[in-house]
Amino acid sequence: MTLNYDASQTFRETQSMTSRASLSERNARFDKLTNIASLVMKAPVSLLTIIDDTGGQQIFKSATGLRGELFQTRSTPLSHSFCKYVRDSGKPLLVRDARKHPELKHNPAVADFGIIGYLGVPFRSEQGDVIGALCCIDHCPRDWDENDIEILARLASIAADQLHLNSAEAGRVKAKRLAEQAAATRASFLSHANHEVRTPLSSIGGATRLLSTLVTDEKARYLVGVIERNFSRLSAMANDLVRIAELDDATASIAAETFNLTEVVRSTVEKHRDAAKTKGLGLTFTCSLKDDPLLLFDAQILTQAVDRLLSNAVKFTSVGEVRVEITPGRSGDGVVICISDTGYGIEAEQLSRLFEEFEAHNPRTARQGAGTGLGMSIVRREVEWMGGEISVSSRLGEGTSFIIFLPNSRDKRCDDGSEGEQEGSSHRLTCLECGEKMSLLRRHLSQVHGLTPEAYRAKWKLVDDYALSSKVYRKMRQAVKTSM
Repeated sequence: MTLNYDASQTFRETQSMTSRASLSERNARFDKLTNIASLVMKAPVSLLTIIDDTGGQQIFKSATGLRGELFQTRSTPLSHSFCKYVRDSGKPLLVRDARKHPELKHNPAVADFGIIGYLGVPFRSEQGDVIGALCCIDHCPRDWDENDIEILARLASIAADQLHLNSAEAGRVKAKRLAEQAAATRASFLSHANHEVRTPLSSIGGATRLLSTLVTDEKARYLVGVIERNFSRLSAMANDLVRIAELDDATASIAAETFNLTEVVRSTVEKHRDAAKTKGLGLTFTCSLKDDPLLLFDAQILTQAVDRLLSNAVKFTSVGEVRVEITPGRSGDGVVICISDTGYGIEAEQLSRLFEEFEAHNPRTARQGAGTGLGMSIVRREVEWMGGEISVSSRLGEGTSFIIFLPNSRDKRCDDGSEGEQEGSSHRLTCLECGEKMSLLRRHLSQVHGLTPEAYRAKWKLVDDYALSSKVYRKMRQAVKTSM
């Protein structure tokens, strides 16, 4: 029975999924199989064929021993095909002398191509359908045996596996290309949508602030308050969408600046002190580090991550406290920032999806906290971008804990220059421009002197790690201190 299989479509799809160079490489892998078949079977010609009923041709997926026009066209009409009989029967075909074979003696290939001896075994697709044959051809009568069939059948099985791998590789390449296109499209959409949203939002915000100074009626003031709260929610969501778009198209940047971790986290905690007090919550901050480490991370990005986590902790906690702790990392490598609360908690099935986009707490708590489901995804991507890790643990009714681990955060090379810095403020840097002490060098240079770190480094001839470990920088700092 003839299988109605459109082999040409499969063949075209497989070939169109990758570049010409990649296609040539994959065909070479099949050529190795027909070469082996030709050598082992001592046959002048070996073919791996696909039967294309729609196109009325036999396609050579691989060919060894062909010459001239057949090698160029890599196909023959079905009228010249012996492999078609293998495909139709799904069984091996042994032909000692095609000139005497009852069905094949009138086949034009006998006279045109000199096919006399023929052995072909089924070649299957990844779905298991017979789509062609792996065959060996001789130009003289040939006695084939069961061992020959076994050898060719095993090679055909390898060819089928290779076809499956090629298909999977092509699918992977296509999926990657589609994913990249989708990411670019999404980033473009988010960027344009944000622009269109921000213009009316700015108008609404300005009008609301002006209206709040004019109205005196209590009911009107309540309505203005509703507008202001929803304006803040929409603004926050627009900011999240912008950040997602930046992360998608790699326009976001992470700056390696020197800052004091304890000061940065403490100041972020203080921002939420009033909100926690209003809800009757305790808000504590502790640091068990032996000294104040100087970190080379993006202070602003880390501040945003801690701020998001603290904001959520306060929002989703009704009774109890929120705790922020800084502890040494594993084996003294890096630092750990833990933000825990005694809130409602997160259900187990939602924990695995918490860091995915547009995933939030359960609908009840999400509405209470006005979450969009983007914040945790942004936090995870930014923490990982800085080389860190973030994890979460939670139990319903007992609270939630987020742990940020920042590896290799302390540049131990700076310990070599700690001598002469005994005033108790070694975590402070001294600006060579003005002699002012500060904990955020990059921010100071930008806001006070209008310099980029690169310009600052070039001006003072500092090495790349000028912020901490440069001996030249430490000597210059000391000279500035002495002159003051």
